[in-house]
Amino acid sequence: MRALVQILALAVVALLVSSGAIAQQAEYSTPPDHDLYYMAEITVNAEAPRTEAAQKTTVTAEDIKAQNARTVAEALTFAAGISVSTGRKNEPNVSIHGFDQSKILVLIDGVPYYETNYGKLDLNQIPTDNIARIEVTKGAASVLYGANAMGGVVNIITKKASAKPYTGAMVEAGENGLRQFALTHGQKLGKISYWASYSHNETDGWDVSNDYQPIEGTISYRSPKSRVTTVLQEKGRRTNSDVSRDSAWFKIGYENDANSAYWINLHYLDMTKGLPPSTDEVKVFQSRPAFSQIGRMPDYRDRGIDLDVRQRLSSNLMLKGKLFYHDHQDHYDSYRDIDYEEKLARSTFKDSLTGGSVLLESPLGRRNTARLSLNYKTDTHRERDDTYLPFALTESTTGSVGFEDEFKISEKARAVVGVSYDWFGVSSAERNILNDNGDFVEHEELDRPTAYFLNPMAGITYSLSEHGQLFASAARKSRFPLLQQLYSSKSGNVALEPERSTNFVTGYNNQIASNLHLDLSAFWYEISDLISRSGVDPTNDYQNYGKVRMRGIELEVTINVNPSLLLRGNLTFNDAEDRSAGRVTNKVAHVPGQQVGIGLRWVLPSVAARLDLDGLYMGDVYTSLPSPRYPDDPHQMADSYFLMHVRAGIDLAPKLELWGAVRNVFDVDYAPEYGYPGPGRSISVGLSARL
Repeated sequence: MRALVQILALAVVALLVSSGAIAQQAEYSTPPDHDLYYMAEITVNAEAPRTEAAQKTTVTAEDIKAQNARTVAEALTFAAGISVSTGRKNEPNVSIHGFDQSKILVLIDGVPYYETNYGKLDLNQIPTDNIARIEVTKGAASVLYGANAMGGVVNIITKKASAKPYTGAMVEAGENGLRQFALTHGQKLGKISYWASYSHNETDGWDVSNDYQPIEGTISYRSPKSRVTTVLQEKGRRTNSDVSRDSAWFKIGYENDANSAYWINLHYLDMTKGLPPSTDEVKVFQSRPAFSQIGRMPDYRDRGIDLDVRQRLSSNLMLKGKLFYHDHQDHYDSYRDIDYEEKLARSTFKDSLTGGSVLLESPLGRRNTARLSLNYKTDTHRERDDTYLPFALTESTTGSVGFEDEFKISEKARAVVGVSYDWFGVSSAERNILNDNGDFVEHEELDRPTAYFLNPMAGITYSLSEHGQLFASAARKSRFPLLQQLYSSKSGNVALEPERSTNFVTGYNNQIASNLHLDLSAFWYEISDLISRSGVDPTNDYQNYGKVRMRGIELEVTINVNPSLLLRGNLTFNDAEDRSAGRVTNKVAHVPGQQVGIGLRWVLPSVAARLDLDGLYMGDVYTSLPSPRYPDDPHQMADSYFLMHVRAGIDLAPKLELWGAVRNVFDVDYAPEYGYPGPGRSISVGLSARL
């Protein structure tokens, strides 16, 4: 199978440089087959676009196709200022300028998506076939988004039907049993519009690089204590790296006109995955309720319904509203042995997210536009450490009222000021009390903390031309404690305060010439009250211990060399310094110091073909550091690496494309997190059709 896939991929590349009779007269074009779901955007009036005094990066459907990105996490890998790493639980962690995913507000069509206990969702669960655009706002996001957007906002905007009916299908096959297909259909029937998609992706796993050298690791057994030295990862296929995903999306809406629209969105996501172990050490806790870092997730499921409304209430007042209910469930199976034969326990999470938002917009005279938002949601989390135990419940509510005033200073200058009042409260909290044998005794009611925070912001833009501007903004942002940080049985602390950050951003973007676009920005973040277990507190509970300063620059350049050749590049420098009291080191974990991305798009109209190349250099990243509690811990680092992906496609007919893709072209041996080697070179081929 592997040899067949490689031959087919090489055949696609060969077609690029040939001029066969089928493609000789064809023209290479990619007409739009969808519209953006504009209900996802925060502005409600196209005549009064919001002033964006913040760093923004947009990943388009064309970018996703060029990278052959199958999931949202993969689509963000090459974006400026964003880093994606994968470690424990085979789960990507997406960070913006060093803010980890739990401190970022991730939205799909303007609705928050996350697992309520840890404040983040596995973004490899969300496929890209239904995505029109991903908008990333960094640092100083609008107060209208609501609470917990400390590091920025990732808004995933899905597709909807355009004027013409659309039906599409895609299949892809690759090494290690990669099998993927997607079906999509949408159309407008008068004022009714609908869009439906289904995709399936599965693989038996992936191979580490041929240059990977196995090392001896340790299985640490607790209660009773023992240690076994063994090789946890051999050459070849990554241990326990198989994944299977299913995804279904459906939306239907009534659009009377630009002032009145109503939509229902449904989604169902289901994933089964192995959890590749660390090559360094895994821990096994054998006493009941048992837990092990040798594990699998046989079920990781999300489903939900979102309701959207856009309605003009009067000549001067527009309303945009959302209601949503999301349900999440996952199982974690713990094993005693590295062969995954002796199961110890199954833990279960059952979460739900219920809420809504209202956004009102009205002009205030000829120069001002005022916007008022209300965001409110309830997080419910139920968990048990093994199947013989009852579920313990925690539940919290989070709300935000935001006001923003955008005003015109002059013909070229605009400003925006805003403030939000964010609040958080736990409405229910309990945990299971067990005896020495691990048997259930009773539910214990726990303290239910509350917190609030006032977040102001201000920004200004100055237009240099139709396509260029200067901007600057300052904002105070916060992140309320996670339920896991409040109520973890081993380290929870109900006295935690919100994390906070003061974010400063300034920048310049302009179409310098007809073929040259430049985005340049600088950022400075002063972060305090970071929640960590690395402080001097002897209990090892979570504390508001951390204080970090991050400052840096970000640059994006796009050059249209000629109609057939497009070059892209971006670089990010981030100087992060730990300023916490009692710190052992001023280094900061999980913050890349240097990051560089490159891209090339080469179109060959004569043969209706395209070659896309994307590269990423990631500098050294500390993944573990000594702390006041453990000052002798080593500095563990993920070494720098450079990856390159290539995709080559050719139109066999106007709406039929054959492509081949190679990931990690040079088969680089790298580890995005210490002890977790990344995939080596892999090759796949695919075919897509549009009607």
